[in-house]
Amino acid sequence: MPRKKNGLLRGIRVLDFTAFVAGPYCTRLMADLGADVVKIEPPHGDLLRNVAPIRGGHSTYFGQLNLGKRSLSIDIKTPQGLDTVKLLTQKADVIVENFRPGIVKKFGLDYQTLAKEMTNLIYCSISGYGQTGPASQEPAFAPIIHASSGFDMAQAAYQNGTAAPARGRPVAADVLAAVHSLSAINAALFRRERTGEGEYIDIALMDCMQSLLPYEFQQSYVSNSEVKVPIYAPIKTLDGYILIAAVTQKNFEGLAKAIGQETWLRDPRFAESRQRISNLNIIYDVVGTWAAQLTSAQCDQILRPSGCPFGVYRTIREALEDAQVKAREGVVEGVDAAGKFKVPNTPLRLTRATSTIGTRVPYLGQHNTEVLTDWLKFDEDFIQTLQTEGSLHTSR
Repeated sequence: MPRKKNGLLRGIRVLDFTAFVAGPYCTRLMADLGADVVKIEPPHGDLLRNVAPIRGGHSTYFGQLNLGKRSLSIDIKTPQGLDTVKLLTQKADVIVENFRPGIVKKFGLDYQTLAKEMTNLIYCSISGYGQTGPASQEPAFAPIIHASSGFDMAQAAYQNGTAAPARGRPVAADVLAAVHSLSAINAALFRRERTGEGEYIDIALMDCMQSLLPYEFQQSYVSNSEVKVPIYAPIKTLDGYILIAAVTQKNFEGLAKAIGQETWLRDPRFAESRQRISNLNIIYDVVGTWAAQLTSAQCDQILRPSGCPFGVYRTIREALEDAQVKAREGVVEGVDAAGKFKVPNTPLRLTRATSTIGTRVPYLGQHNTEVLTDWLKFDEDFIQTLQTEGSLHTSR
């Protein structure tokens, strides 16, 4: 698989011992930046390979998170398989893993063991609760973290007295952890260029989610705060919903003029930000009455020139048809063994260097021979021996 000639991470070798979402998305972004990412998979492969949406026997969910990588399927429970992986670690610049804390140590693949010989190694561990503390061994997926971090209850507090937290499926904690991991890894690579020293990075989904709520976090400690913040709520139209955010004075003036409420500009209830927030329900009631007589598209046409930030609620498919998304090539095609499928383009946009999402998803073990030849200079006979003894696996 060709590496990007002008990628910021060109020449950086990454061993990817991750599965599901947080780790794979972090290393996918590294591949977008030109790194040579080798995904180490067990004989059965990343479990996400079998998660819907699936067509032609291949998961596009898995595909989106693993485009541009190389797949090496090797059984580290066999002596030869483990020895081979240990040799690969000696060639890696970066290792990323998201096993439960302590698992990699059983195989001698933990940072403390590897760094004894590779002082310049950058090693990132991603887990639910971090590598230390009483909860470190507890299993965790993103929805669990959303619940236990306070995120879901913070959202529930804005729902007009709804008793239970909302149901959901998105994996915000995973994506947030991936981006924090990428940031820390790149900072460590930069420092290594200056000092020659490696780094161990401990990223917890819990820490990431709690950093996502700066206002709510502070409010929990300063409950007597007099300054309130606006709560943004959907406003019903004839055929859907819109959202407004008249945050600044200029935003508010634009909104008032657009909907024919210029008298608001002389109303002491809305004279300053504090008063507007206290009387936000009045603003929402009037805007709601105005919007209820129009379609979302008509609201869009009237509000767009006003300078007041607003949006129309859309489905994902509708949003991807937006002219702005098309102008930025926000949707591209990937390819796996079942054919082409659409994916969001990489959010990492650069001017001088290359940052492009890979076009192909590796099938399980597709690059066994290629990686072992490139990284370790193994000959075909030895690779065949590993295949015969059951250390290597492939599956289309």
